[in-house]
Amino acid sequence: MKDIMGNIWVKRCVSIFEVTYLAVIAMFAYATFLYDLVFVNGKEASFLVIYAVASIIFLILMLYTRDMFVTKAISVLLLPIVFFLLLFNLSNNNWTLIIPPLIVALVIFFASATTETIKVILGTIYLLLYVLGIVVYVACNILFSGSDVETVLDMDLDPESTLYAQYEDQLVHLAEVTDDDNAISPDGRYRFYLTDVEDSDKGCVKIYVVPNGQDIKLQFFSLNQKGIRKTITTKGTRYIVPDVGWTVEEDDDGNSVLYVAYRLTEDSSWTKSKVTNMPDKNYLEFLGITG
Repeated sequence: MKDIMGNIWVKRCVSIFEVTYLAVIAMFAYATFLYDLVFVNGKEASFLVIYAVASIIFLILMLYTRDMFVTKAISVLLLPIVFFLLLFNLSNNNWTLIIPPLIVALVIFFASATTETIKVILGTIYLLLYVLGIVVYVACNILFSGSDVETVLDMDLDPESTLYAQYEDQLVHLAEVTDDDNAISPDGRYRFYLTDVEDSDKGCVKIYVVPNGQDIKLQFFSLNQKGIRKTITTKGTRYIVPDVGWTVEEDDDGNSVLYVAYRLTEDSSWTKSKVTNMPDKNYLEFLGITG
């Protein structure tokens, strides 16, 4: 057994297998750049256990092959990949996804058999990358999104929150408006949703339209499309759930045109907004840039 474990070809094969971990973390970083990763209710703890155990196993394998070239390469590549994973998940505080690979990356970086010179140079670069990157991230979010707090209005509101209490007497109406049968367009291509915005003024209720059917549903989590949304109105009054629905009308050429129809209060008139033309995907949404 000792001869097998010490065999150079066994170590080389194991080190090549470790690339799987690097690829999975890179995949998570890329996926959360394009999508919001949202855990299925009750599945986050199960995912964390599997994720943490897998990270421990791969860390042990990396320590076993720390003098192999492939493992050395992984040790210097993993930290920058985890940096982007961190950057893309800070906005939703998704620490479940960040912490296990961050620990693995730090341990193998210092434990691998790369030369001390490389560790000092790259360690300094990575330290600056993390510190300056997070500072720039925080600065951009403060600059572009400010201190506004925007909360999606649907039946998943936390019953213990102050916001829930403010909308409690309108929950039946909120359920009717945000139900999939009403929120999804007749052609199934779009859906609208409402948000409550708390700002330094009196706040507002916003109506957005986003593509429908582009989310990816997996066992433990779903990847929800982000960066593509059209603002229908920002003039809704806080604590009043507007009437919202869809309507299809023909234009002068006989083509069907899809509209969101909304009424912000019972006393106001109905307004229509065309939603056929959606904006391009905003790839910088994680920095708080919403325009």
